Amino acid sequence: MPTNEPASEYVQPRVSPYRLAAHLTSAFVIYCGILWTALSVVVPEPPNGSLSWVQGAAKVRKLAHPVGVLVGITAFSGAFVAGNDAGHAYNSFPKMGDSWIPDDIFSMEPLTRNFFENTSTVQLNHRILATTTLMSVGGLWLAARKIDMHPAIKSLVGSVLGMTALQVTLGISTLLTYVPVSLASAHQAGALTLLTLVILLAHTVRKPSPALLKSLASMPKSKA
Repeated sequence: MPTNEPASEYVQPRVSPYRLAAHLTSAFVIYCGILWTALSVVVPEPPNGSLSWVQGAAKVRKLAHPVGVLVGITAFSGAFVAGNDAGHAYNSFPKMGDSWIPDDIFSMEPLTRNFFENTSTVQLNHRILATTTLMSVGGLWLAARKIDMHPAIKSLVGSVLGMTALQVTLGISTLLTYVPVSLASAHQAGALTLLTLVILLAHTVRKPSPALLKSLASMPKSKA
């Protein structure tokens, strides 16, 4: 009869959350670089039509860049959730168990370890970042409604908001259902989709070339 495999740390394979986060981040950076380069080849100049639209794009750019950074940080924090199996703890929302903030979020020494290895802290961080991202994207959408800009930019801002809401919904659903593979995979795919839309938005509102700005400035203004 076959003998049982002796108990060891290799029976259940685990990946270091630090290595997982580094691997995910490098993959996202490479993907974003390739996507940006491809977009620059296909669309060498941002959409334009008037100097007013270019000025509107500049206003959106100031808001979109911080939002993009926040999206990236939130995705990065998700790697630590996966690496620490934090999704299997506190499978409730909006509270974490019976409390809003667990008592053991700073139980590790040194203090910085909690943000990367403490299951409670890692999940709390991801919740806060995801909620902040959703609110920030919502603020971007509200601000963009008052700005005169190219229709393509308006469409992208709306798409980013919709995808952010869907991604948060997927994250909550994954948590409440104890992390089934199907929902967890959809949540990871959602992160990449959201990042793609953010890159598209950043590329669309990028600063046009001096030649394009000069040609737009020389265009006669239409009379109302």
